[in-house]
Amino acid sequence: MGIIFASAFAYFYFNPSYRLGLEAKYYYETGDYIKAYKLAHEAYMLNPYNKMAFSIETQSKIAAQWQQFIEDFDNYFSEIEKIANKPYISEKDKLRIKVMLEILLDEYKTLKPSLLLPKELKKAAKIRYEKARELYEKLFGIRS
Repeated sequence: MGIIFASAFAYFYFNPSYRLGLEAKYYYETGDYIKAYKLAHEAYMLNPYNKMAFSIETQSKIAAQWQQFIEDFDNYFSEIEKIANKPYISEKDKLRIKVMLEILLDEYKTLKPSLLLPKELKKAAKIRYEKARELYEKLFGIRS
């Protein structure tokens, strides 16, 4: 029994595709979805039968898109706050705010759902989406 376990461990540890797949899984679990995607993609290219690598590659790509939405939101809202803190808000500034909010609202709707995504990631994105939607409706009315 010990020999079988040791052999299986050695195979997965020394096989480049599975070693990269395990490393990709680590980065996925720690929230570094871009690095996880790259490693999983490399593992999958080495061995297209590596189901773990394929799964991590797919989930990392989806999670990275959700993470990108959160980063975009934070960047746009930083810009919106700068505009809002001006003593005078021009029509051009109002249009910039409207465009930034529309980009965020549209980007959120394009995110692919997945049951395997971390709940915290989905929750953080949804909170930001709701904030963008509420601000848009407050400033510009309900979007058609």
